[in-house]
Amino acid sequence: MPEFCIWKDESNCIDCELYGLLHCHPYFQHSLYFALAFLSALIPATIGIILGGFGMIFTFLIFSIWFSFALFFFCVWESKVLCSHCPHYSNPSQRTLHCGINSGMYKITSYNPEPMNRDEKIQFLIGVLILILYPLPFLILSSQILFFILTCLGIAIWITTIQLKHCKECINFSCPLNRVNGEIKRKFLKKNPQLEEFRREERNLE
Repeated sequence: MPEFCIWKDESNCIDCELYGLLHCHPYFQHSLYFALAFLSALIPATIGIILGGFGMIFTFLIFSIWFSFALFFFCVWESKVLCSHCPHYSNPSQRTLHCGINSGMYKITSYNPEPMNRDEKIQFLIGVLILILYPLPFLILSSQILFFILTCLGIAIWITTIQLKHCKECINFSCPLNRVNGEIKRKFLKKNPQLEEFRREERNLE
């Protein structure tokens, strides 16, 4: 497999016209923004469930299921249907991801140069919905209306943050949440014409 520009050290990117416009390399602030936005929903949801009066054992079970699903989603489900199609997954010398969101995540499968198909996009969106909507029924059942509202507000903040801060700069162009400008896509594809998925994306942009 030929070497792609994102494999090179960031010092080689200073003069690139796309420098700072795409997440070609992992930056701590990207992960920080993502985590803080997610915490805006996680914290009120956690407090609301704890105050919900479900009892220690059932409360522990609620969080155990949620935490286990989150691990499965980020480490297995998302990695398979979404991340494996991303150019960050392509470098065979790296066993972990080097992207702005999942930096450090272990690669569980091989790079798939094909764009995400419709089934994979649906699977990914279903997984995201399960992850973020999971606590809401428990907040309603326990009449924690304030924390329900705060959690919904946190979810809105998280979605807005990733759409404005991450999805507009992400190089996984086939992701259903991707919002990269078409002209920027074309310029990136031109720099990496070897990527089969990008050649197909480029034809779609013409």
